[in-house]
Amino acid sequence: MAHVSQSASLSSIIAYLKQVNDYDDQSAQNEAKEIMHNLVDMRHKGYITGWYFDEQGHLSLLPSDAILKRITQVK
Repeated sequence: MAHVSQSASLSSIIAYLKQVNDYDDQSAQNEAKEIMHNLVDMRHKGYITGWYFDEQGHLSLLPSDAILKRITQVK
């Protein structure tokens, strides 16, 4: 799973928001676009390498190696 670059699409995030938060179509689309923008921004900044829905249906992030090193240094 370490090579995932974007397995949760905009449409899957919209569907998730509609199901979990009972959003209407427009609200879900607006929120999903903002989420996707933030995910792409974090990837461009080198914080994450990708994102996906885990086995429990939660949106999960794949941290970059540089961030993992920083996290383990803090512990």
